[in-house]
Amino acid sequence: MIPSFTIDEKVRAYIRKSGQDFRLCTSPGGPVLLPIGTAEPKPSDMKILIGSNVLYISKLQAKYIKKVEWAMVERFLNQES
Repeated sequence: MIPSFTIDEKVRAYIRKSGQDFRLCTSPGGPVLLPIGTAEPKPSDMKILIGSNVLYISKLQAKYIKKVEWAMVERFLNQES
């Protein structure tokens, strides 16, 4: 089964503007979008090209998400503050 989900345009724009690759992974507060370097991709991750960057999605998360949304980025941004 291939998971089906959408990626919010605000998230796509953030990834393109950052010039970095990201990984969607699990955290105690829910799914979080982290830059590579903070969370290294795993060989089992799904790879989605966004502009010239890659969004890696944890195989575990891919089963459960319906949408990659801005709140997943905010979880990371709020941790940095």
